[in-house]
Amino acid sequence: MQMYFRTSLATLASLALFAPCAVAQIDPSGIDFVTIGAVNNPAYSGPDNNFAVTGRGSVSYEYRIGRTEVTTSQWLEFYNNFYGRVPHLTAPVRWGAFDRGQGQSPRFALSNFPDADLFPVSGPSWRTAAMFCNWLHNDKSTDLSAVMNGAYDVSTFGYAPGTNVFTDQHTRHPDAKYWIPSLDEWIKAGFYDPNHGGQDVGGWWWNTPAATNVPLIHGPPGQGQANTGFDLPEQGHYRIPLGAYPDVQSPWGLLDMAGATKEFTESVRTVGGVKYRRIAGTHWTSSVTGVDAIYMIGAEFPSSPSLFYGLRVAAAVPGPGSVVAIAVSLAGSALRRRRCCAASCHNKPVGKAASRGKGLVALASLALFAPCAVAQIDPSGIEFVTITHPGNAPYQSIFPSDFVNGRGGVDYEYRLGKFEVTTAQWVEFFNAAYDRSDGFFPHLRPPGHWGATATTPNTPGGLRWAVPAGNEMMPVGNISWRMAAMYCNWLHNDKSTDRSAFMNGAYDVSTFGFSGGIFTDQLTRHADARYWIPTWDEWLKAAHYDPNKVNADGTTGGWWQYSNGSDTPYVYGPPPSMGGVGEANAGFTTPSPFAIPLGSYATTSPWGLYDMAGGTTEWTESIVTADTGQRNRIFDGSYWSSSSFQAGLVDSVRGKGSEYPHVPTYEFGLRIASVVPSPGTWAAGLGVLFILGPRRRRGWRCQGSGSCHG
Repeated sequence: MQMYFRTSLATLASLALFAPCAVAQIDPSGIDFVTIGAVNNPAYSGPDNNFAVTGRGSVSYEYRIGRTEVTTSQWLEFYNNFYGRVPHLTAPVRWGAFDRGQGQSPRFALSNFPDADLFPVSGPSWRTAAMFCNWLHNDKSTDLSAVMNGAYDVSTFGYAPGTNVFTDQHTRHPDAKYWIPSLDEWIKAGFYDPNHGGQDVGGWWWNTPAATNVPLIHGPPGQGQANTGFDLPEQGHYRIPLGAYPDVQSPWGLLDMAGATKEFTESVRTVGGVKYRRIAGTHWTSSVTGVDAIYMIGAEFPSSPSLFYGLRVAAAVPGPGSVVAIAVSLAGSALRRRRCCAASCHNKPVGKAASRGKGLVALASLALFAPCAVAQIDPSGIEFVTITHPGNAPYQSIFPSDFVNGRGGVDYEYRLGKFEVTTAQWVEFFNAAYDRSDGFFPHLRPPGHWGATATTPNTPGGLRWAVPAGNEMMPVGNISWRMAAMYCNWLHNDKSTDRSAFMNGAYDVSTFGFSGGIFTDQLTRHADARYWIPTWDEWLKAAHYDPNKVNADGTTGGWWQYSNGSDTPYVYGPPPSMGGVGEANAGFTTPSPFAIPLGSYATTSPWGLYDMAGGTTEWTESIVTADTGQRNRIFDGSYWSSSSFQAGLVDSVRGKGSEYPHVPTYEFGLRIASVVPSPGTWAAGLGVLFILGPRRRRGWRCQGSGSCHG
């Protein structure tokens, strides 16, 4: 225990040391923020051809700003909630979603273009952007009042009678949690370098938002440095995702400060008595010479939407209490007793001497407790649980036409991860995929929701991440089905760093694509796959089927309505280690659900699996096909910021969702399935266990009709 708390304190101290770094920060908004430090930095005093920024850019407080502009997936959640319900909500002009038509729910959905969730969003007016900030401030409530005040009072929005002088509230409320950045905040985050010449030397302003005074090269990724100054066939420049220029960053690690959309700021410019909101950055197709320079600042009326305008959100820096709460949660999780199997066995802490004497007993007991959540040694580093009782009866509801009827029966033994894939496991995979000299892989993209931080790569031009102490068990969001399949390939190939190890093994990546809007990805794993994405039947059985359930007729073996080993819905909320009484990480936004480690809730499935509800929703290999021929991959289990109502629906045995395989939004994660090792493998593994033992001290989409496969 003392060792753990020393580690936790070291983690807290390290946060202060690396405050200026471009570190991914877990936030309930779903936005990847970067903290901007160097308080009271000197203002800009360099060339200013437009007399726009001299004396600007000094900020007397720490703040956070989005690593990227607002993405399509972030805007989609907002827009689906409030479209047609409130004034001032302007429609996007360019983004990665489409209108499904009146009467459809949700009204807007992601397109099937690759990386559509990361397309920039153009078209919001300044007022619409302010309402987005209000919604974030109010924890994404769907109540209409959530967009009407919070950071900005929408009742002030208008123009003085007979004039074009706007009456909108000039600056955010002092207690705003999210806001449109001021011009000072924006140019500091884009151009001020706190470490030019060395750590904390600082005091340097660059002329472009890429830590250089050399004008940026405009062109597509791989040819240029910013999405501006060019056109692509079929308007392809509008479909370049945010983050497509990863090597072009501001001194603080912000991406796309040049190109994509120009970004609104909160600051006001007054000309001849007429007021405008200032706009910074460059936009698609712009051909103006020197447009990326710090002094190229524009202005626009707050009510005017445009193809060229977008938004990057600013936010308050969480107080020290938030960080301490996370550390306490981690400590509580590490010290908590874990239940193994429903009412059948328990892992109890034993002394060092006792553990030596019980090594042989442990070997014999494994055969007795096969259905239990026994930790199984595996070269993947994943803790697996064996799901036994092949040929179990499938689920049958009282509704004859229920789509889940006949599902969940599995006629073979298999293994499933006791936890979702963790940050520590995903970092190992991503370092192998990104810290290399032969180029990055298709379909992979770093997540915005995990517990890792960027660090110096071993290979020039590569990318690398590290896991701060205490973050090893953080869940990982932003995993598309295709990314999950490539992870399985890598495990199948014994974590080789050869490129071929990522491209085949369980799934053939060369099949990944779309034809006529229908995906062409290999439907099911190769027959000899050692690790794979579980089928929906495998997932359902591990979540809801209990081989030890006593039925009314005296027989054993049956189905529970929920994955907590009961017919009683989950209680959603923070875990006991955070002062809550929840049983699953869903249905709340405070404290941050993204900062709760896997295993923080004692509730398990009948097989001893943790977090089958909450955390991330989990991909399966299975497919649902609509009457139109459209195919999606099924996912199951609630996710960290879903409402209690939504979570309760999907966590029922009759609940599920489905999505395109290329979509990597924040709610999607993964739990790995695997083959059961042969008896010879088990003997070798158990021998190692015995030898080492004495040394250790320690959405809903597609929830209706459709045919399912897999």
